[in-house]
Amino acid sequence: MTDQKLHDLTKPAGVSRRTVLRGMAGGAAGLALAPMLGSLPARAASPGSNPGKYKLDLGGYTGPELTSDTITLKIMRQEYPPEVNDHLNTVYKAFSTAYPNITIQEERVPYGDLPQKVQVYVASGTAPDLMMGRNDFASAYAAGQITAPLQQYLSKDFLDDMYAPLRESATIDGNVTCLPWEVQSNFMVFNKDMFAKLGVAEMPPEVTDVNAGWTVEQYFDCFEKLTAAIKKSGTDGLFAYAASTLGNGGPGSNYTQGESIWVRMMGDPKAAKDSSTYKTFAGVSEDGLTASGYINTPEAIAGMTNYQNLFKNGWTPTGFVPDQFSAGTAAIAIGSLGVPARMKRAGATFNWGASPYPRGTIEFTTTVADSPMVWSGSPHIPEAVALLAFLVNDDNRKVFHKVWGSMPDRKSLIAQDPNFTTKQPWMLAATVADASYGPPKSVGWFDYFSAMNPAVKDIALGADPKTRLDAVATQIDGLLAKYK
Repeated sequence: MTDQKLHDLTKPAGVSRRTVLRGMAGGAAGLALAPMLGSLPARAASPGSNPGKYKLDLGGYTGPELTSDTITLKIMRQEYPPEVNDHLNTVYKAFSTAYPNITIQEERVPYGDLPQKVQVYVASGTAPDLMMGRNDFASAYAAGQITAPLQQYLSKDFLDDMYAPLRESATIDGNVTCLPWEVQSNFMVFNKDMFAKLGVAEMPPEVTDVNAGWTVEQYFDCFEKLTAAIKKSGTDGLFAYAASTLGNGGPGSNYTQGESIWVRMMGDPKAAKDSSTYKTFAGVSEDGLTASGYINTPEAIAGMTNYQNLFKNGWTPTGFVPDQFSAGTAAIAIGSLGVPARMKRAGATFNWGASPYPRGTIEFTTTVADSPMVWSGSPHIPEAVALLAFLVNDDNRKVFHKVWGSMPDRKSLIAQDPNFTTKQPWMLAATVADASYGPPKSVGWFDYFSAMNPAVKDIALGADPKTRLDAVATQIDGLLAKYK
């Protein structure tokens, strides 16, 4: 996507593995590592699968046939609901049936513990072969040579089948550092029955064009009407806008995927690069090492002031309230194609709709995804990539997305699902995936958003946006200085 390439930033030339080791000691991922691998010859494969080329369909894998030695592949990933765990266990069993010499040993950890576990494991020199990462850490993975370059084992057709913003966000200096395996295609969802019950007639438009949704001002007008109607009804516990469920929930819980939209939507990737409008969109300097003048521009301050109004006006809770939307206690929420699955698990039966995110200067949505990575120090890199490729082949992905409720990251899978041509929320999700942007690329991204999260929370709770953004910009500059 053209706009994505405008801020396809790479790691600073002077960053070494030693720098990443020292700088990320308290950070997200990665410490002492093996060197990157040499090139492997690629063989053609279709975008989704390669049945008949190996002992089973290894998807886009084009590497050598797997070893006949007796080995163990270790995997670390997050805990999923039982139905997803059952599916993954079925996949592992099928893989081990085809390759009985390969034992799969899995470790499941709470989602929030993944970055720290990656750090500890890699530092020890005995990391699992396959670990769950995130595409917003791609610059750190590359700078520290933490991961094997996946493009050497996966076909170009397979990688090109992925939504471009996701693929580009995971790619540093031509190396695919991790494999985003689903699309977090976020948009606004709303409870039609609640609107009707409160007597608020105008609902967000159910459109498929990301630029045809409401502006920030139109959403604020709607929030105000809903809040007035809630007060008039005398019903306690209802809100116009649900508390964020991203990260640990509530304000300041996930700047990468959540609150950053309020800042970056006020920028413009097509503006002159020396303008504050462009810098607001970019989020960080081109070398990834400066935040001042990017997160505290006049446009960024205006965006965070808008964010503060959500709480100041009582439109949304000031703390974390779990899953208000499925519970029917919030009229509007940030959502995705996982909403139907979550509603089903909660026993919710109300009618709901989908509409694009609020629009500022631009329609902005960031794309961040769980992204398995193969440790560069693994003694079994081809086998680890092959297992990952098997996990994401066409058939296995279809089942995964059905039971988990997420959206495929590959367009060929989207084309096989009639929902994406017949149902508005699915059609909107596809256009959002194409029009989204990756997070700013910085080797110190963990430092960056870890500093931003408490700043955002402070602003939500009443801190002056300009004063707080100026302070956190200076703080982040100091944190990123260690990577110079």
